[in-house]
Amino acid sequence: MRRASLDSVNCSIAQTLDVVGDPWTLLVVRDALWGVTRFDEFRRSLGIPRATLSTRLRDLVDHGVLEQRPIEEGATRSEYVLTRKGRDLRPVLVAMLQWGDTWAELPTPPVTLVDSTTNESLDLTYVDQTSGRALRDIAVGRRINTHSASAAEHSATG
Repeated sequence: MRRASLDSVNCSIAQTLDVVGDPWTLLVVRDALWGVTRFDEFRRSLGIPRATLSTRLRDLVDHGVLEQRPIEEGATRSEYVLTRKGRDLRPVLVAMLQWGDTWAELPTPPVTLVDSTTNESLDLTYVDQTSGRALRDIAVGRRINTHSASAAEHSATG
């Protein structure tokens, strides 16, 4: 059973969830960020049913998160490669990983993020580009952009 679409909700978070809100979808993107490109590799890594994986890959291609291309000239098999839109999900997944490392009830974090060139551990954070302050040190509010919707819509949707 497919969930109801959020495409009519005037909220950037809702719009994002409409594309990647399914847990399997985010796990496919996670694996693609780690270099998985082929259907069988995704299936082996995730233990996901074929039909579910097919649907998630098709949806990610339809939303422009992945690009499907033949493995080689004239091949019938495809690989799935992240587009810029897909690669731009990296900070979202890093934030989720860090949150899970802190709050999931795992004895130790399952992975450590490293610089793939130096193999040095990373301690990543969001930083405001204007002030240089870390997000965790900023009291973040919001300003309603009235040109995108009425204030009444925003109060209902966030």
